[in-house]
Amino acid sequence: MTEKSYYKNPYLSQWTAAIQAIIPKNDKYLLVLDTTYFYPEGGGQPSDRGTIDGIEVLDVFEKDDMIFHVVPKVPDNKKVDCKIDFNRRFEHMQQHTGEHILAATFYRLYKGVSNAFHMGEDYVSIDISLSEVTPDMVKEVEDAVNEVIYRNLPVKTYMKDLEGAKLLPLRKQPKVDEDIRIVEIEDVDFCPCCGTHVASTGEVGILKILKMEKSKGMTRIYFQCGRKALQDYSKKHEIITSLYEKFSANDNTLLEKIEKYMEDVKKTEGLVKNLRQELSLCEAQKLVKDAKKLVVYGSYKNKTLNDIMFIAKQVFQMGEYIFIGLSLEEKKLFLSHNTDLLLHCGNLLKDVMKNFNARGGGSALQAQASFGSEEELKKCAEKLNQVCQALDD
Repeated sequence: MTEKSYYKNPYLSQWTAAIQAIIPKNDKYLLVLDTTYFYPEGGGQPSDRGTIDGIEVLDVFEKDDMIFHVVPKVPDNKKVDCKIDFNRRFEHMQQHTGEHILAATFYRLYKGVSNAFHMGEDYVSIDISLSEVTPDMVKEVEDAVNEVIYRNLPVKTYMKDLEGAKLLPLRKQPKVDEDIRIVEIEDVDFCPCCGTHVASTGEVGILKILKMEKSKGMTRIYFQCGRKALQDYSKKHEIITSLYEKFSANDNTLLEKIEKYMEDVKKTEGLVKNLRQELSLCEAQKLVKDAKKLVVYGSYKNKTLNDIMFIAKQVFQMGEYIFIGLSLEEKKLFLSHNTDLLLHCGNLLKDVMKNFNARGGGSALQAQASFGSEEELKKCAEKLNQVCQALDD
């Protein structure tokens, strides 16, 4: 059994250990040390990273009371120097302690129970057993959490047996019945937990709730603490500063100017849509005029497949036709008809395009395909046009 020294001192990041076992697995190796400060993944918290004799530790996990350190090669020495990436460790300590305060505050104010905790590389979240969490609730909770942080309360950890744990006002019941590790935040929270934590709430720095979403009848709360919260703020500050410059705005006028800009964009999009439809009608009239019998054919560099489908709709309002349209921009082909001919567009297109680098299909009345190159699109369209002209004869 490996001594779990990370419980004794989560702030220690360098030590010497003896290798007790080396287990090859796939193209990696699992090292078992006599003592470790590397925290294995568990309780919603990711594992630590670092080095063993300068060799990168790729992962750390626990199984059957053994801590396994995953490395790409075996160290030369039996006694090894171990080093933890402490910036990563401390961020995990901040996030995990912040999660305890946040969950305890939701429970104290609204009786919301934390049913899940996730700490990933990109986000941290908890699932609260409340079907609805309003912005006012979020503000109240966030203010209360940060008040606990500012009070710089001690964060204590200790072991209890099951009977001893039952005497504590636990927020959550333990999942084991012996060697129960308790994390206590004075006057705020008692919770069984196997993670690493800061020594006092002040070290959490700050907690900011980022967003909420519904999840299986509960509410998922996304948040950041400490250094991660600062990084998030810095990134968003850069975005806001850029928007200030682009809109010649400040705190008081930015939203108003963005709303005005969006209104103008919406009006412009409507105007463009109407103009495109008018152009499509003119194009449809031209195609029908130039058509050879029932086959209408159009090829375009600057039109999307949706534009071409609208042109086809206009063509069909002028009579019965077979329509072939090419979007050179998107390298797509559209085939459709509204005639009494025994023509299945999907089957015909599939048969013609089988000799080209294309994929697609469709129904009896319309079909479409995407091509690997403009050249193949044109060649397939030419062949398809010949087939359809033959049907028209």
